[in-house]
Amino acid sequence: MTPRPLLVVTLAAAACATDPVPAQPSWQVDVLPVLAANCVRCHGYPTSGFATPGFRLDSFGPTLLASGELIRGASENATAIARRTKAAFRPPGELAMPPGRELAEDEIGVLRNWAGLVDGSLKAPRGPGRPDNAPPTLTFTEVGRQGAVITFAYELRDADRDLVVGTVLGPVVNEQGQPGIGPIADLVSGRGQLAWDTTGIAPGTYPLTARLDDGADVDGPDGDADYVEQGAGAITVTAGLR
Repeated sequence: MTPRPLLVVTLAAAACATDPVPAQPSWQVDVLPVLAANCVRCHGYPTSGFATPGFRLDSFGPTLLASGELIRGASENATAIARRTKAAFRPPGELAMPPGRELAEDEIGVLRNWAGLVDGSLKAPRGPGRPDNAPPTLTFTEVGRQGAVITFAYELRDADRDLVVGTVLGPVVNEQGQPGIGPIADLVSGRGQLAWDTTGIAPGTYPLTARLDDGADVDGPDGDADYVEQGAGAITVTAGLR
């Protein structure tokens, strides 16, 4: 009698293994998990190893960094991602990704189908997110000051274990010396420390705001404000910091 339940288990496992690849993959539900597991170790932000700078695969869309640099996201690279991860799609001499191995067929199918949705904007769509999505949470705390530089520690978490990217907005001064609001810190999932140079910022107390993106479609298919906004406290800049 022992073989009978073993057969049932084997058949059930086989059924799970043949679940169809979605024809219209969602960034949060289908695509981001594949990239998080196989690509963002090198192609996240900041890049590491021999990864090409100027784009990141942990973010759906382009990111304006605290440095002022604008880098492209995964949606603008969907076709290249699908091509580089399947030997049959790559032209001769093009480096395979990830190096030294090939993705599982279902992972390749997700990336290929997502690339197939690229429209006239040359971008793949975000698609619907998880219906019961839990928003990410952030703690952001000042831990030190030296001269004009303030150091912060942060922890960025997500109950659904989604990969999260984000930006903290605060007071900035543009190249023309005009004050405004802009990115002062770049965030990625987990814990980290970062430094903000307040040179040129007028003394005062300023609110800080975080914009966090866990991949969910927050404002519908036609919007591009797909982030959760939350307060990150306030910071006092004194004359002694200038």
